[in-house]
Amino acid sequence: MDIEQRRELLASLPPDDKKVIYTSYDGTEISVTRTDELTIKDFSVFLKKPDEEEFSPTFVRLLIDLHIKKISNSDETDSLSNIFENICKGEDCIALIDSLDSKTFPMQLDSLDINMVLAQLLMIKQEFNYGPEKRETAYDPARGYLMAYIRWVLSEKNEIDKIVTAAVKEYMPPESFDK
Repeated sequence: MDIEQRRELLASLPPDDKKVIYTSYDGTEISVTRTDELTIKDFSVFLKKPDEEEFSPTFVRLLIDLHIKKISNSDETDSLSNIFENICKGEDCIALIDSLDSKTFPMQLDSLDINMVLAQLLMIKQEFNYGPEKRETAYDPARGYLMAYIRWVLSEKNEIDKIVTAAVKEYMPPESFDK
């Protein structure tokens, strides 16, 4: 699903309804539950790996995992950047996943397909909770906030401690990563 189709699906979820959004080749599931916590249509994302307890990943986990992938296979940095730029532009992340066969990362928290679906969901969450008539943001579209952090992680100015600290404290990423 492209980002607009996924947005519509998530917007139509009844409150407290849980839906599995994606299951990876290894059986890891990403699901969502509509919470209406911050705004109407707000949802929580959950990750359930086989034989592990379900948990709610944050975008900090995604940033750390992308950093790990970058240092474990720096030859794929441009490819990673392109993938996430395409997701931010609204492309179908499942179609993008089909093109990943040659991407390998010796170190990772989650597989790249999980990162991609998680990124798409977190970008949609940003749009549901920030923007006109919601919580204020400097980004239009609101998903640009997360994308700026992803660009920062995948850049040559990759200072993961500084990036994670900024993310946790909800600071704005440097303007140089806005586009």
